[in-house]
Amino acid sequence: MMKTIDNDYQNQGWDGIALDLSFIEDHFHISATGLESSLLSVPASQLLEASSMRDALEKDSSIINGVGLELAVSHFGLAFFGLAASQLIVMSRYNRILDLSIDNLTMQIEDRAPYPAIVFIYHELRWTELPEEGRENAVKAEWTRYFRNTLNPLIESAASAAGLKPALIWNQYGARILYVLSVLRKTVPEGAMKQTIEDDFRLLTSLPGETFNRRKNPFDHSPCYLDSPYEPGGKIMIRSGCCMYYRRESGTKCYNCPILKDRERAEMKARIEAEREKESVS
Repeated sequence: MMKTIDNDYQNQGWDGIALDLSFIEDHFHISATGLESSLLSVPASQLLEASSMRDALEKDSSIINGVGLELAVSHFGLAFFGLAASQLIVMSRYNRILDLSIDNLTMQIEDRAPYPAIVFIYHELRWTELPEEGRENAVKAEWTRYFRNTLNPLIESAASAAGLKPALIWNQYGARILYVLSVLRKTVPEGAMKQTIEDDFRLLTSLPGETFNRRKNPFDHSPCYLDSPYEPGGKIMIRSGCCMYYRRESGTKCYNCPILKDRERAEMKARIEAEREKESVS
């Protein structure tokens, strides 16, 4: 049964914990209010129309000085990832399926320095409770429904409107979900909720590839790490897919970009460490 409430965040969820959506608002820009002013505001359902999606991508690309639409498609794809990550968090922390369906969302674009923000507004805060008995099957059924009805169509629409392959978006999700999991591991105390987060993560990564219209589950990723040039003794995860940040005017690849050549990475590492050393002396 779907439940709808006012946006007071005081309703009790899993183990009596008050529903607090500030994490997904801060990390994924998903909220009840959105932006006071935006360069673009469009119902998410309209993004399934090729012309509306193309217009939105071109608007985003113009803000970020994109060369082609690859970076805009990547940017949209990471916003869509935020929807999936938010679903996972609410499932695990509150035992609820938050309604982030396509008909309950509006997307906005804000010209925010140094990088535009993509914000999703949910029209109504509503959810369904996950059952205690048969919970695992209910979670799998929800993921199947959510990807089929919301995320797959959005991702495929964005890629198609730009004449690109959906893999440009999907390939980024493996490392991204591991980053989200690492944050949750640090912020959630030991106990039943932390175990549920681990279990639900394994459920997500065990779904068959056809759930995503892919041969392989894009969230199932074995990470590789590099020595970090930013933190002595630290490690940095190589991204599972290029974010396309270099596809902009004067753009460059990231240090942990998977398509960066070894020579380029070594040169970048030397520059970063030299700059860090210079800053520490000054």
